[in-house]
Amino acid sequence: MQKGYSKLEPLTLSLKGEIIIEASAGTGKTFTIGLIYLRLLLGLGKKIDFVRRLSVEEILVVTFTEASAAELRTRIRSNIHELRIACIREKTSNPILKQLISQITNLPQAILHLSIAERNMHAAAIFTIHGFCQRILHMQPIESGVLFKQELLIDETPFQRQAIFDFWRRYCYPLPKPIARIVRKLWIGPEQLLQTLLPWLYREEIFLKTTHTTYQNIEQQHANIIERIKNIKTSWLNVQNIQELIETSGINRRSYNRKNLKNWLDSITQWAKTETVDYFIIKYLVNFSQSTLLNKSTNGEPPHHPIFLEIERFLSNPLSLYDCVITLALQQIRCSIQQEKSLHAKIGFHDLLTLLNSSLHKPNGKILAKTIQKNYPVALIDEFQDTDIQQYRIFHAIYHNISHGALLLIGDPKQAIYAFRGADIFTYMRARSDIKERYTLETNWRSSKNMVDAVNLLFLNHYNPFVFKEIPFTRIQSATPNHHFHFSLNCKMQPALKFCLQPGSTINISDYQEFMAQECAAEISHWLHQSKNGKAFFCYMNNKKPVRASDITILVRRRSEAEIVKKALYALNIPSVYLSNRDSIFSTLEAKEMLYLLQAILTPEKKSILRSSLSTNFLGIDKATIYSMQSQEVVWNSLIRRFFDYQTCWKKYGVLSMLRKLMLQEKIAENLSSPLHVKRCLTNLIHLGEVLQEASFICANEQSLINWLTKNIQKPNSCQPDQYIRLESNHTLVQIITIHKSKGLQYPLVWIPFAATFREAKNAIFYDHQTFTTVLDLQKDTKNMVLADQERLSEDLRLLYVALTRSIFHCSVGIAPLFISSSKKTDKSHLHRSAIGYLIQKGQAMNASSLKSALQVFNGENTAVAIASGQKGRQWQDTDRNAIDIEKIHIRTLSYPIQEKWKITSYSDLLQKHNATSTSNINSIDRLSFKSFDIHVSGNQSSSSCIVENMQYTRHTFPRGAKSGIFLHRLLSSLDFSAPLSISWLEKQIIYHGLNQDWVPVMYEWIQSILHTTLNETGVSLHNIPMKNRQVELKFYLPFSEPLTAEKLNKIMQQDPLSASCPPLRFNQIKGMLEGSIDLVFLWRGKYYLLDYKSHWFGESGNYYTKNRIIQAMQEHRYDLQYQLYTLALHRYLRHRLIDYDYQRHFGGIIYLFLRGVNHLENDNAVYNTLLHADFITSMDRL
Repeated sequence: MQKGYSKLEPLTLSLKGEIIIEASAGTGKTFTIGLIYLRLLLGLGKKIDFVRRLSVEEILVVTFTEASAAELRTRIRSNIHELRIACIREKTSNPILKQLISQITNLPQAILHLSIAERNMHAAAIFTIHGFCQRILHMQPIESGVLFKQELLIDETPFQRQAIFDFWRRYCYPLPKPIARIVRKLWIGPEQLLQTLLPWLYREEIFLKTTHTTYQNIEQQHANIIERIKNIKTSWLNVQNIQELIETSGINRRSYNRKNLKNWLDSITQWAKTETVDYFIIKYLVNFSQSTLLNKSTNGEPPHHPIFLEIERFLSNPLSLYDCVITLALQQIRCSIQQEKSLHAKIGFHDLLTLLNSSLHKPNGKILAKTIQKNYPVALIDEFQDTDIQQYRIFHAIYHNISHGALLLIGDPKQAIYAFRGADIFTYMRARSDIKERYTLETNWRSSKNMVDAVNLLFLNHYNPFVFKEIPFTRIQSATPNHHFHFSLNCKMQPALKFCLQPGSTINISDYQEFMAQECAAEISHWLHQSKNGKAFFCYMNNKKPVRASDITILVRRRSEAEIVKKALYALNIPSVYLSNRDSIFSTLEAKEMLYLLQAILTPEKKSILRSSLSTNFLGIDKATIYSMQSQEVVWNSLIRRFFDYQTCWKKYGVLSMLRKLMLQEKIAENLSSPLHVKRCLTNLIHLGEVLQEASFICANEQSLINWLTKNIQKPNSCQPDQYIRLESNHTLVQIITIHKSKGLQYPLVWIPFAATFREAKNAIFYDHQTFTTVLDLQKDTKNMVLADQERLSEDLRLLYVALTRSIFHCSVGIAPLFISSSKKTDKSHLHRSAIGYLIQKGQAMNASSLKSALQVFNGENTAVAIASGQKGRQWQDTDRNAIDIEKIHIRTLSYPIQEKWKITSYSDLLQKHNATSTSNINSIDRLSFKSFDIHVSGNQSSSSCIVENMQYTRHTFPRGAKSGIFLHRLLSSLDFSAPLSISWLEKQIIYHGLNQDWVPVMYEWIQSILHTTLNETGVSLHNIPMKNRQVELKFYLPFSEPLTAEKLNKIMQQDPLSASCPPLRFNQIKGMLEGSIDLVFLWRGKYYLLDYKSHWFGESGNYYTKNRIIQAMQEHRYDLQYQLYTLALHRYLRHRLIDYDYQRHFGGIIYLFLRGVNHLENDNAVYNTLLHADFITSMDRL
């Protein structure tokens, strides 16, 4: 046990004053918080310091992430429920709850209080640190001095970008070219500068150590640097006897021989005579600094001269604009962001802490502190090791010297790994020194006894395992139930901790990473193969559990490492998932292909765009097939119309509904070629659909949504958290996760392949133990860089501790005698500078041989050292399999015939099935689900070839094809038949659809003919029908009461004279619904009519449109089936809407209008009329 600490007894702990609880990994920190919470609710304990029970609204619990807050809330609610049930039953198998119940003197009252608490958990005071501050500022606006109408700013990125661009514009744009060139060598542009500033932007407590306390501007600093260089050049040129001074001194003659000396002196003199335009310093100048000369003088008195001291001082102060720009930028950008937030009445997360801290330290801050104390007499601060100075000041101001309440700070300094978020381990150390009541949790309930002992052995191998003596390591005990936990492989109990040593003496990082990734993948493959053979399993509580892929977790530091190991796993066909993936959904291939798809759906008439969509993985059509489709006009036109159908669905029901329809009809899941990636592709596709659906609410139209998607694909990293790539199911996958994200979690088997890697500190940011402040030395002094790297190593050790303590049964660690550079001629590696090397080698540099000797300490019962073989592992599964861990499947015999599944079909689908099984030579053109427009094309003539030079503009020469048919349909759907036709409106429509303006007069006359054509014997024309008496695009669904067969349908259809002259339909049995859309339904003189537009081209004049030709077209395209279904749909609709509906009284008839043949001035044959008998409709209605 640590000196000055007591063992924590949660049931008897005195809940008074300030208390610190240190909970090592796996020792039940969350359980302890829950237990203390129950005590506070019921007022239990011999040393309880409250005369009343506390409510859930009065017990403050603060943690540092939303996920942790949600987990605590769930866990506490569960604890309350479990205790309440135990109280009702007056018995429980849980020994801790038994002790609690034994302390309760009034069970009915306790049950009531627990019931109230459970019911009110939604109002429990469980917050993140920012949520707590926001709550206080909102509840106490006057005491805290906060504006009432400030809105919380979730993302400050727009303000940051505006501020950095303003700074760049103000300070960098006006710079002369020589200075601007120097600045651009440091940062290419403002966004790169912002990335440098972000770690320090909101840490006002950091002390900036620079050459000057203040900087006026960049040009002035540049002038100072140039002046310094000129001065040293002048001083050098004024000295004449340097060579003599060197040669008569005790300098090392091997380095400072006559040849070298003459070369150095001549080069420096030549440099000193050149004009100074930049910061170039000749490399030989360092040879004449006083410190260098002292080090090289091994044979006597070193040379002395004022110039040597001047060079020493000159070189010790770096010549750079870095510190000037950083200092100015931090000042200006912080100020700009605050001004913008104030102007827009916004407040950021960091501001919440700043405002509350400031309010608590004002003259009337004690009043605010007393108010908070009264509202929350007890506060439990979870994960306190991740605090910072501002957070600690807040809680210290509220609860310091509290007499009737308690502040419990719960954490583990060994797991303080979030310095990149601003967490400050030194603040924790300071807080701990201020608090006298200290307790520890010493029993690990997570890991096996062997695993706990192995971690103890490793960290106790060094007398100061976390660099700073304020973070000690004490031996942890294992929980008794875990003493028999172990991992068995090939009938042998495996050591809990295994070091895989890469053979070799000088290994660089890239070789090490590639080697260890392959070693990791090979061992995992071996585990899985042995598990399949029943030779790899976990033993616990007299039970055995086979190893599965989901039991294995690989811990990495960063994404680049995850990609290396994922590649190695993929090479052995081991599927894996990266659980720390924060890539944007817009960075995926699916996002780009979604863009192609949406563009094609919005403009299917554009061949190049449509071709691009067909080549996507979603549709899975190869290049040869695409070109073949293009050469067949009927097929291509049908494809265009199918995409127009998706467009209609998009506009009516939204992009998500359209995508669901697309996925089903185009069989996207079946089109995806790689089985290993099907889940990933479908997950991304569905995610994109949801994101697009949400974005559609802020986009004006479909093109605006496409523009929005394009913008996000171009800048994928600016997305919101809900736009991060989602995880596919990980139940049968090896998991890869960063150490940071793994904190608080546990895994049966763990691999840490890259434990030997480290990154030197790049910035001289360190904690000054004398001033108790964090310092950022922008000059990067050598001593301060050493201090910064020392803190880096300490955090690396804490990360290693977190990684090793995730494992329950076993952990494999990859190590090697790693060299980060080859500049020095030595056989001693840099492994000691990594966390694992620091512990194994006790902080000493060693060569490969000494490393092997040092590792012998870990060759025992609980730990082992293995020399990695480097052999490639066995393939785990066949490449065409979609999952791992698949048990044997026993196929059962189906005892009943397979029936076609329920689905939604259409008139066109019926025809498609009919034509697929029919031997008839009827030239049907409509083969897809576009019901309203059908284009009759003769020969090989394409739609684009209809427009020829010097052509006549008539309705008969109007372009043919799907695009033209859709245009006519949309034009008529949007017209007000009874209003005068506007030429300007018509001209806009023609231009918008890409047609020549010469068509305007033709279209005007043509539409007038259509509107004034007599449609039937009642004399009705479209221009007689007002808007209120018509419905365009009436969508319908017809359910079948029983499965529909061709035989049933043909029998009824034969009652229609037109159908009787057609061959019978042929299609497979259909179960489900039939959908369709009627072009126009109108009311005329008390009767309802349905009308369908047809744009067939019969010939070059109206003479081709005869009654016989129209009847022939009706039969060829089986429009008889179409109008029969339409009539049934309208019949059912009217029966539902009209109280006294009667088919013979209310249904007027069926009209098919062949648009190219209409001419209201002549005897018109372009209209087909019919009316189905009531008995026919009754028979259809029974289907």
